[in-house]
Amino acid sequence: MAYEGMIAETISITGHNGDTISAYVARPLGAGPFPGVVLI
Repeated sequence: MAYEGMIAETISITGHNGDTISAYVARPLGAGPFPGVVLI
């Protein structure tokens, strides 16, 4: 999915005991650094 000025995607990461966890990642395009927010 793309919006002007940012990129967003769903990724999979490996969690505890090898469990697969789906995560949504969105970040601005261009050079950083950028502040971050983590939602659980």
